[in-house]
Amino acid sequence: MKTGLAAVIAFLLAAVPAAAVEPELYRGERLVNLTLPDDGHLTKAGWTRGGKAVAYRLKVPAGAEMTINMTASASRFTYLVIFDLNDPNPEDALYSSDSRRLPAHIFADAEKDMDLLIRPFFAKQAPRRGLGSHFVLEIKRTK
Repeated sequence: MKTGLAAVIAFLLAAVPAAAVEPELYRGERLVNLTLPDDGHLTKAGWTRGGKAVAYRLKVPAGAEMTINMTASASRFTYLVIFDLNDPNPEDALYSSDSRRLPAHIFADAEKDMDLLIRPFFAKQAPRRGLGSHFVLEIKRTK
């Protein structure tokens, strides 16, 4: 009887679609959902500073390849971090920029979609160089 009940519960849980993971936002941060146009190229500009930042969410289909590049007015103090919200350990970043500012190359697994959280941020520990930084994100689907 117990195995029959366990089988029914397992079947019902498998039938329920996985709930979308909602990212934890910093205080004052807002989330913007992005959709790539048919040509696969999108440019977004914004402003980031402590307490008034923006984070982007982008669904990437299985097997797709993306290039994400960021330029910023205060480039020495503005960084880009990308997370996959579908990752079982979403605290691990897929990409984190450094002083070389290399573009992020994202390769989606052939079997599963990705749900990217793209977060430009201005380093608070930076010496006072103004209130924040203007940035431009360029997102291209390469496959």
